[in-house]
This record gives sequence, C-alpha cells and structure tokens, in this order.
Amino acid sequence: MKHSILLIDDDIAYRRSMTSFLEDEGFFVRAVESGDEGIALVRQQLFAFSLALVDYHMPEIKGPETIQKLRELDSNLTVFALSGDDSITAHNKSLESGAVFFIEKDIGAAKFLGILHRTCREIERRTKPIRILPHNENQKLIASIGMVGVSETMAEVARHIQKFGPSSDSVLIRGENGTGKECVAKAIHQHSLRKTKPFVAVNCAAIPENLIESELFGHEKGAFTGAIRSRVGYFEAAEGGTIFLDEIGEMPKHLQATLLRVLQEKTITPVGAAVSRKVDFRLISATNAPLEALIAEKNFREDLFFRLNVLPITIKPLRERPEDIPVLAQSFLEEANHESKEKKILLASVAEELQKMKWPGNVRELEHCIRFLVNMSSGVNLDGSLLRSRTDMTISKKKPTDLAALKFMQMTSEKSLVLKALEQSNSISAAARILNVSRSTVREKMKKYDIEFKQQIEGVEI
Repeated sequence: MKHSILLIDDDIAYRRSMTSFLEDEGFFVRAVESGDEGIALVRQQLFAFSLALVDYHMPEIKGPETIQKLRELDSNLTVFALSGDDSITAHNKSLESGAVFFIEKDIGAAKFLGILHRTCREIERRTKPIRILPHNENQKLIASIGMVGVSETMAEVARHIQKFGPSSDSVLIRGENGTGKECVAKAIHQHSLRKTKPFVAVNCAAIPENLIESELFGHEKGAFTGAIRSRVGYFEAAEGGTIFLDEIGEMPKHLQATLLRVLQEKTITPVGAAVSRKVDFRLISATNAPLEALIAEKNFREDLFFRLNVLPITIKPLRERPEDIPVLAQSFLEEANHESKEKKILLASVAEELQKMKWPGNVRELEHCIRFLVNMSSGVNLDGSLLRSRTDMTISKKKPTDLAALKFMQMTSEKSLVLKALEQSNSISAAARILNVSRSTVREKMKKYDIEFKQQIEGVEI
C-alpha cells in the first residue's frame, strides 16, 4: 500500500530534501510551506493523506494550531510534529494538539523510517475496511429466516423459528429491550401456515389501562362514554393470522384472567357485547420482565404463564454475542447508505471498537449509533472517534440537566460536533435531532462558541 504524506514546513531546503527522501522510500508526498496551505488541502479532500508531518516553528499559523485544525478536519489523519529543538514545551504542546509523535529534525534516517513504517502498518490496520465472510453456516441459517447475525446463539434462535413456525401453539419470546423480539415474532409468522393472513403487533405497555380491554377485544356502540360506533379489537383483526403481544408482563392483573379464558376457549367478548365470538389466531408474546419474579409477587398469573410459555425462545443481549456486532453494523450501514445515497465505509478498527461497547439498548441502539456515524462522519469512512461523543451523550441523557446532555467526548470538541451537525442539516432543529439534544442546548453552544449559522431553507423555523 502506497501511503500519501502531507509535509508542512516553511524551510524550502528541508522540504526538498525530505520530499526526495520520502519519495525514494515509496511514499507519495505533497509538500507545502504554510499551515494554511496544508489545512486547505485537507479541507478540499483532493488527496487522501495517511500522514501529516508538521513543522512546529512556522512564522504565521504555528505548528500546534495547524495540527489541531488538521485533526478537526480529519480525525483519522495521523500527525507527526517536526522540530529543530527538543524543548519540553514544544514536545508537550505538539502532543496536546493531536500529534502522535514529536520528531527532532536531526533524527537518524533509519530510526525515522522505523517509526514511519510502524505507524503506516498501524494506519493500514486501522483503516482496513471490514470484510464479512459470506460462507459462515450460522450466517446463512440466520439469513434464511430474514435476520442478521453469525453467532451460535442467534443460529439457535433461527432453528427454533423454523421448528416453531408451522405450529399453532403459543410462543413466548424473552429478551432485553432492543434485542429484536418483534423481528423474531414476524419471522415465526412468516414461517407459519398463517403467513398470508394478518400479523398484528400490540405493545401492552403503550395502551392506557382503562382502554386495553377495548383495544384487545373491541367494543359495541354505546358500551361506554365516547363509544359512538362499534370497534373491532386487535384479536379479531388478527383473524386467521398471528397476534403479537409485546411487554406482556405489563398486562393488568384483572385482564390476565380474561386473556387466559380467550386462550383456552378461542373466543372473545367485546366490551358491551352479550355474546362471545369465535376467533382463529395464534398468540406470540414477548417480555423483558422477569415473569417468575412477578408470579412470586402475585403480580402475574402462573396459569397464564404456562399458557404463554408453550414454545419458549430467549434472545441473548448483544453484549453476550459480540461476534454479531460487525455484521449487524454493516447491514445497518448498507441500509443507511441506500437511503442517503452515500457510500460510507465501516473500517475493521471501528468494528472492533463497536465490539468493545456494552450496548444496553442492544440491536436498536447499534442501529441508531450507525446512523449517527453516517450523519456525523465528514469523510468516506465512519469516524470511530465520534463513538465516545455519542456514548457521553447517551449517558448524559439520564441526567436531569440539559447542559449535561452536551458533555461531549474528549477527542472531539463540543464546537466541532455542533459545527458538523449544522453542516449536515438545514436548521437548528435538524442539528438537535442529529445530536439527540434540545434546540435550546444547540443554541446555547452556538452562543458559547460564537458559531454563526444562516438559514438555508426559507420558512423553516430555526
């Protein structure tokens, strides 16, 4: 791999000798005499530089300032600071500004080349695109049921889906929020004899307790105040197909007995009706709640649990199957690229960083993270340095103050992130959505860092 090097030094004799030396070693070199010229080259993205060599002592824009601006423009750019002296101040300021090495200009050629080649090998490792092997047996099995993964635990889920699909028995899917329980339910439906009939998904936790019976089983006209017409419930809407009850552990205790009777008799009684109606459905339910503990606390009926748990499936959290993370991330990236007409690339080094993260929000959080990186990365590669900022924002969302919600990463400043979000959007509201904070917080940071932003689309409130 031939690496491109940006050399910034105001000494014309040194530029010529260093350029000749590096070109003889097989590097492509672009040499300029000022920090402004180097910054302009990186900003224009005319060259994909692997490395920048920046003189510490320059007459106008100094080395540390140049290094900082280069790193803000391209966080993947590796920078060496060059100096004719070995002062502690120059050394410390260079590293603080973002340089990875402080090199004295009189360093021996062999030693300098050793550092350079080791750095280039690390750059190659860090910038290598991820490669997903397509012939993994688990991957093919999981793909056959319309899902993504390579782990043995997800392959086991796929085998359960294939076995349970043709049955009409109840399925209970258990797993943390964001693990993909509804995706599994849909896959079971698609592998069942009912796949041409409706799939009706209901979140039990999202329906007010006083309305849930009417929502599930329907009601007759005049059954209660506001019932101006009869309404078909979710169970009847799923006739011949599958009804998926998510967050089943949140179902009110008094309604659990009704649901048990519906499962036993395959009949429903709409609110206000005198006669029951036969319904043909298959029930799939899901929960992240510890049902056994709820049973012990008398908050969930044990007999209903046995009715629901005929065919059990457990989905492990993403942190317990890190091998699935790269292939999931690549899948989400391809989807985001298709929607945005982008051609962003997931590097192997970024995938490794993703695998080290805990993912309390599981697959759903990973998807949102990839979309964040697609929106925020300025280059063609997903910018792994942004991961820390997103993690900090996610953590700070739990704090009560809005100010804490923008306590960003150490490697990229608040100002840089706000600027990138504004560049990617056409309004402050859109930038706030990208950053997952409020508009007032974005305005506060704009004022703090003296950021100017002109409305790009007339009539859009910013």
